[in-house]
Amino acid sequence: MDNALELKMRHSRCPLIQTRARKPTEKGVRKENITARCHQLPLEESGQGTDSGTKSPSEPFKLSDLNFTAGRNELLAVIGTVGSGKTSLLAAIAGDMRLTGGEVTMGASRAFCPQYAWIQNATLKENILFGKEYDKVWYDEVIEACALRADLEMLPAGDKTEIGERGITISGGQKQRLNIARAIYFNADLVLMDDPLSAVDAHLHVLNRCDRIILMNDGRIESVDTFDNLMRDSELFQRLMATTSQEEEKENEKKENDEIEEEEKPDEKTKSSKQPAMLMQQEERAVDSVSWKVWWAYISSFGWPTNFPLIVIFLLLCNGANIVTSLWLSYWTSDKFNLPQGEYMGIYAALGASQAILMYGFSTILTTSGTNASKSMLQKAMTRVLRAPMSFFDTTPLGRITNRFSKDIHTMDNDLCDAMRIYYLTFTMIISVMVLIIVFYHFFAVALVPLLVLFLLAANFYRASAREMKRHEAVLRSVVFAQFGEAVSGTASIRAYGLQDHFIKRIRAAIDNMNSAYFLTFSNQRWLSIRLDAVGCLMVFVTGILVVTSRFDVEPSISGLVLSYILAIFQMLQFTVRQLAEVENNMNATERIHYYGTQLEEEAPLHMRELDKTWPSRGEITFSNVQMRYREGLPLVLQGLNMKIQGGERIGIVGRTGAGKSSIMSALFRLTELSGGSIEIDGIDISTIGLHDLRSRLAIIPQDPTLFRGTVRSNLDPFNQYSDLELWSALRKADLVGEGPTSNEQEPAETAKNANQPQQRIHLDSPVEEEGLNFSLGQRQLMALARALVRDSRIIVCDEATSSVDFETDQKIQKTMAQGFEGKTLLCIAHRLRTIINYDRICVMAQGRIAEFDTPLALWEMGGIFRGMCDRSGIIRDDFFAQ
Repeated sequence: MDNALELKMRHSRCPLIQTRARKPTEKGVRKENITARCHQLPLEESGQGTDSGTKSPSEPFKLSDLNFTAGRNELLAVIGTVGSGKTSLLAAIAGDMRLTGGEVTMGASRAFCPQYAWIQNATLKENILFGKEYDKVWYDEVIEACALRADLEMLPAGDKTEIGERGITISGGQKQRLNIARAIYFNADLVLMDDPLSAVDAHLHVLNRCDRIILMNDGRIESVDTFDNLMRDSELFQRLMATTSQEEEKENEKKENDEIEEEEKPDEKTKSSKQPAMLMQQEERAVDSVSWKVWWAYISSFGWPTNFPLIVIFLLLCNGANIVTSLWLSYWTSDKFNLPQGEYMGIYAALGASQAILMYGFSTILTTSGTNASKSMLQKAMTRVLRAPMSFFDTTPLGRITNRFSKDIHTMDNDLCDAMRIYYLTFTMIISVMVLIIVFYHFFAVALVPLLVLFLLAANFYRASAREMKRHEAVLRSVVFAQFGEAVSGTASIRAYGLQDHFIKRIRAAIDNMNSAYFLTFSNQRWLSIRLDAVGCLMVFVTGILVVTSRFDVEPSISGLVLSYILAIFQMLQFTVRQLAEVENNMNATERIHYYGTQLEEEAPLHMRELDKTWPSRGEITFSNVQMRYREGLPLVLQGLNMKIQGGERIGIVGRTGAGKSSIMSALFRLTELSGGSIEIDGIDISTIGLHDLRSRLAIIPQDPTLFRGTVRSNLDPFNQYSDLELWSALRKADLVGEGPTSNEQEPAETAKNANQPQQRIHLDSPVEEEGLNFSLGQRQLMALARALVRDSRIIVCDEATSSVDFETDQKIQKTMAQGFEGKTLLCIAHRLRTIINYDRICVMAQGRIAEFDTPLALWEMGGIFRGMCDRSGIIRDDFFAQ
C-alpha cells in the first residue's frame, strides 16, 4: 500500500482528494451542505460492521450536513467508529449514492478502489488497464508498486492469464492488489480507496502523514483537521486512537498471504512460456440435425405413454376430416348423390364440427404434452446443475447458465409447441392434397418426382443453414447475458471510473453480434422464397395442364377443388419449410437443456450410509497422503498431505498465495474430490459419506460470505430449526446487535423506546437483498459468523472471519470465537497472524505441502518460515504468552 501511494505521489498522479475552497475549476472535490441517501435499502452502506445511526430499521442510511473541500495533491484520510459512514462518504463521491440536497463540485477524474474487489472475466492485464491505453513503462511501475510481479511469475500465462468470473482463479489478497493496481494505473486526479487492505495490515500509522483527516460520526462529518489538531481538540478522535494504539504498536505486519519466506529456488518461480490458457470453456455446440436421442427424450417426457399415439391419431383424423369436408362440398355443388339440400347441409355441418373437435383435441394434447416435457426436462437440468461440481461453475460463465434457464426454457414453453402444431398440420395437409390430386390426375405423380427433388434440395439446404444460425445466435446470446450480468455487478466501480459509455459500447457490440445472426436468418429466408416460389409455380402449371387435358374425364367440381387446393399449397410450401426449420431451431433449445440434464458431471450422492446423529462427536480429523487437483489436466494443488488434528484443537493455517490453504477446505468439504489419499473424521473416511450428511455436520465462515434474498432470520436459520432466542444470541455474539433487549424479548413500549438505540437497526426480520448488497462486507462476515454460531457444529472452518472489521470489533469477535467455539475443532486460515498465535498448533503450507506443523512457540523457536513471518509482523516471544 505504501509503495503504491509513494509511486502515485512521486509522479504527481495521485492527488487523493483536495481542492481550494473557492476555485471549483481546480481538480478536486467540494461538498457543501450535502445530504445523500443510499440507493439501497434498509441497512446502511457503511464501511465496516454495523452502523451506529439512530434510524429505524426501514429507513435507508443517510449522510447529512457534509461540508468539506478536498484539493489537488492533498492526502486525506477518512476515519470514524464502526458504521459511522466512511464507506458511504466515498460512495457518495464516487456517485453511488443519491444526492438529496446541497451541492457537489467535482473538478477531477476519479478512480475507485472498493473494499470488496470487482474483477472482470478477462485477463489480468485487461483488468488493470480497464479501458485505458497500454503504457508499458507506467504499467511495469504499477505492477512493482502493487507487489504483483511475483504473482505474474507464478501464473501460467503471466498477465495474459484469464482470471474468470468474480476472480475465481486468484486469491482474495491478489484480488485486492489487482483492485489497487487498476486504481493507480487509471492515473486519475482523484483516487478513492475504501480500506482495500483491511485483511492484511494495520494502516492507522499513516494518519500522521496525511494532510488532513475527515472524522466521521453517525453519517456526519465531525471534523476536518490535521492529525495534531484532532489529537488536541477531538475527544472522539482521542478515543479512536486509544482503542487502536495496542494494535498500532504491535501489528505492523505486511500482507501475510504474500510474504512468507519460502526459500524457493529461482527455477521454481520461472514464468511459464505456455500460451494463455482459456479458463472459461467454449460453450458446447452441436452440429448437424438434432439427434433422435433428443427427440426421443422430448417425446418420452410427454407424460402419459398414450399421449404421442393420441397426437398422431388426432392429427390424421383432423386432416382427413378437412379433405372429406372439401370433397363433400364439391359433391354438394354437383348434387352427386341426389340428396335433399337439408341432408347435404347437415352432413357438411357434422363434418365441420368433427374437424373442429379433432383440431381442438390435437392442439390440447400436443400443448399439454409439450408443457409436461418442458417441466420434466427443466427439473432434470436444474437438478443436474445444482449437483454439478465446483469445476463446472469455475469454467462456465453465469450468463451461459442464465441463457439456458431463461431463453431456452421460454422457447420450449412458448415457441416449440406452436411451431410443431403448425408444421404438422401444414405438412399433413400438403400430403393429403398431393394424394387427392394423384387420385384424380394420375400423371401428376410423374411430374411430382422432379419437383419433389428440387423442393427437398432447397429445403435441406435452408434447414441446415437456419439450424446453424440458430445455434450461433444462442451462443452469442450467452455472451450478452454474461457481459450484462458482469456490468450490473460492477455498477459502482464503472460509475466511479466514469466508464459507463465504454461498457455500454461493449454490451451494444455484443448485442450487434447477436443480431447479426438474425440478419443471416432473414437473408436465408429470402433465398428459400425465390427457389420455392419457382417450384410452386411449376407445380401449379403442371396441375393446370392436367386439369385442361382431363376436362372431359373429371367432374368440374373436382377440378375446381384441385385448383383451389394447389393454389393454397403454392403458398404453404414456403411456410411449411420455414416451420420445419423453426421446429428444428426450437429443438436446439431442447437439445441444450437435454445436455444439461444428462451430460453434466455430478457430485457424489447426497446420502451413502447411515450416520450416528452425534457424529462427529470428537471432531478428530486425519489427512492421509492427500492429493488433489481441481480439474483433470491441472497440476496437483495438494501433494501428499499428512496431518492429524485432535478433537477440540484450534489449528491456524498460513501460507503464501497458491500454497494450498483454501484447497484444504475444498478437500474437507469435498468441493473437489481427492486424486489420492483419504480424509477421516472420527475414524470414518469422508469419501464414504453422502455430501449432504458430511456438509451438514460442518460449519464454515468464508472470507467472501454469501447472503440470500430474504430476511436475517431466513439467512441464519433457513429451515426454521432454532428459536428466536438462539438467533438473537448468535447476533449478539457476532456483534451485529447490541446487548440490550430485543424486539422479541420486550414489551411494545420498550421496543419503541429502544428503536433508536445504536446497532438495533438489524433485527431478525430485517430484509436482506440479493447477495446481501444492503450489508457492508464486514456485516456479511459477521452474519456468516452468527450462522456458524447458530449451527453449533463440532468442526468449524474459518477463512479469516474478521478481515473486514475494525480492530475493536475484531477483538470482540476473537473473544466470541474463543468462547463460542470452545471445545470445538477449529481450522482457521489466517491473514492477520496475530489472531492465531495463541492457537494450539500452526500449519504452514508451501507449494501444496506442509512445510511446518507444530505449536506456535515451537515453530517460533525453530527459526523457519513461521519465525520469519513473526519477525516481519513485530511478534516477539512474549506475545505467545499474552492472553
